[in-house]
Amino acid sequence: MEQKKTLALFDFDKTITDRDTFLPFLIFSFGWIRTILVLSLLFPQALICIAGFMSRKRFKEMIFKLTIKGWTKEKFDAVAQDFYKQEVKSYLRKPALDEIKMHLSNNADVSLVSASPEDWLRPFTEDLGINLIGTRLEIKDGRYTGNIAGANCRKAEKVNRVKEVYDLENYSDIYAYGDSRGDKEMLEMSNHPHFRTFD
Repeated sequence: MEQKKTLALFDFDKTITDRDTFLPFLIFSFGWIRTILVLSLLFPQALICIAGFMSRKRFKEMIFKLTIKGWTKEKFDAVAQDFYKQEVKSYLRKPALDEIKMHLSNNADVSLVSASPEDWLRPFTEDLGINLIGTRLEIKDGRYTGNIAGANCRKAEKVNRVKEVYDLENYSDIYAYGDSRGDKEMLEMSNHPHFRTFD
């Protein structure tokens, strides 16, 4: 009988990192002035989103259409690499990295599961040699449209996306690490939930 494996699932922002990376990415990519301008233009929509009358997906798309729309994948990949090397590495929590490395050393399957776009998470997951599950950005004719492809990868969608990649019946132990309401369903799916473990 084949021995069942272990699966370890990690949220990114404020779980592996000590902050959210969305605003730092915008500032790194576009500078303070343009970032403030974009956020000022969308301030009413932000209030509507916070009040629950607009989805996070739609609000994110509004930001992306004023920022990354028109970028090529080559440009995004280059900016993401620079962002990771120059900024993100300083945000990483050492205990979280140690936990990832511990799971890897025990031959577990390890995946990042994040609402952030896969495009700026990829340098991190490639560096550590773990799988990547995140929000997907739409590309048409070789350029980003500003739209999100599919659903925003948070809440129940995290579980849906994990199940697309992994047959959970093959795992006797599922570890999940998160810090917010957006991770609740993923934590409940696991038999080893860890909430704000690295704070």
